[in-house]
Amino acid sequence: MAPIKKEEFFRGRINQLEKICNAINEDGQHAMLFGERGVGKTSLANIMTESITNLYPIKITCNRTDNFKSLWKQAFRDVQFSTNTVGIGFNAQVKQEIINLESSLDENSSTFSSDIIRLLGRFPDFSFLFIFDEFDNILDKEVRRNFADLIKAFSDNNTNTTIIIVGIADDVEKLIGNHQSLERCLKQIRMPRMSSQEYKEIIEKGLERLEIHIDNNLKNKIVEFSSGFPHYIHLLCKFGCEEVVEEDRADFNENDLQKAIHKGIENTNEQLKSAYRKAVIGLSTTNKWKDVLFSCAESELDEFNCFSITSILNSYNRRTSKTVKGSSLAYNLGQLCYKERGAILERLGTGLNTRYRFSNPMMMAYIKLMTNLER
Repeated sequence: MAPIKKEEFFRGRINQLEKICNAINEDGQHAMLFGERGVGKTSLANIMTESITNLYPIKITCNRTDNFKSLWKQAFRDVQFSTNTVGIGFNAQVKQEIINLESSLDENSSTFSSDIIRLLGRFPDFSFLFIFDEFDNILDKEVRRNFADLIKAFSDNNTNTTIIIVGIADDVEKLIGNHQSLERCLKQIRMPRMSSQEYKEIIEKGLERLEIHIDNNLKNKIVEFSSGFPHYIHLLCKFGCEEVVEEDRADFNENDLQKAIHKGIENTNEQLKSAYRKAVIGLSTTNKWKDVLFSCAESELDEFNCFSITSILNSYNRRTSKTVKGSSLAYNLGQLCYKERGAILERLGTGLNTRYRFSNPMMMAYIKLMTNLER
């Protein structure tokens, strides 16, 4: 599913939008929106360009080949204005020409960052919003340092421009480095997984537009399968509603959900499928690998979306109706951190403080769908 671009299809995330608006409305403030893969950061970035008024919004998607100058050249290319030129003579025609700021930005300039601030300062009656999405693709520390320095310079010298950095990260330092000078001018906005209430709002509002009814039990099942990721909410609702519409019905039922799960698995990206296959394959006929994976997927999460060995063990014993100790799962959990088993898990800490989490957070939802399919 592609990120949402239209505000009318976007639900939830009011708290994050309010924090971004506060940063925009406060002179010298900028923001960084960060969180796990798949929680809706790009969708929120798209909505910013539509829902926040009285701004000139520019959104740039970063890729691994970009550098500091190429990103700002792209951004200024999208800052366009029309100008009128009057010809020579008594009845001279007025020509309208579209120009952009990129032509005024010299990438060979030794004062490139200062030029950016100076050019935008020529338009005091405009308020600019520059959103740099997928900033985690920028691996060059020098580029990140240049952005940090520019944000600080904007904060000190320019009040008509706001920069928002968006990317996958556990914390700000992993996106832009450890720059203590940014603490005052860069608001840190974590994008958490969606709450059950936000999920239900997506389902209810979407199906209401299609005049399709769904009962609370099925809504709860979709929420549980999706594990906090809007991608899977949209995926399951989309394929389920296709069944309802094709059969000219008005009720979304259990059979529609099961068909949606089949199609959702088919349309999951190949990286998740491949990692799952590597994780569950084995010489024995037991389902232990699958049981361990599912136990991880339904384990209680801490504030960092990690799960403890105790939580995994409780889930495993509940699922298998056994009473095993943590040592019996240690081998499996350790192997699931290696490439040969799909590197599905990451291990954090040691000893009693050991925690695990999914390398790709959306694997949690995929495992739940696969487990439902294989029952």
